Amino acid sequence: MSEKPQKSKFKWVEKLKNIKHIEIYITIIFAIILILIFFSSTGDKEKDNYSNSTEATSSITSYVENMETKLEQILSQIQGASDVNVMITLDMSGTNVKDDVIETTEFPTIKGVIIVAKGVENTGVKMNILKAVQAVIDISSGRIEILLSN
Repeated sequence: MSEKPQKSKFKWVEKLKNIKHIEIYITIIFAIILILIFFSSTGDKEKDNYSNSTEATSSITSYVENMETKLEQILSQIQGASDVNVMITLDMSGTNVKDDVIETTEFPTIKGVIIVAKGVENTGVKMNILKAVQAVIDISSGRIEILLSN
């Protein structure tokens, strides 16, 4: 019984040995497999990069909107200030925009803040708003505009 499996193994090996230039065929098959693996992994990276940049864009937008909302809430509690609206702009100099997707390696820094509110004609109210924004966001007073609302 042990001779039959050995004979069948030898027949298989003998058939392989009879194929001319088998090394070339094996090399071609190996190259095709490598090419398929390369292209399948490259497609996944592009999809991952797109989803990562989309997530980054979403998180940047959420961050700014969250900061604006929190500032509006806290600034409207300052005595004399009411109907407060805040807009924050970001320094996007380290980012690339490709197909409406923001690609960045770092979170953008805050470039400026605009605050529109009622009651800021009073210098004391305006200064309190300015101090509050400077305490929350580490930017100079020259990058903060406080304007009177209609």
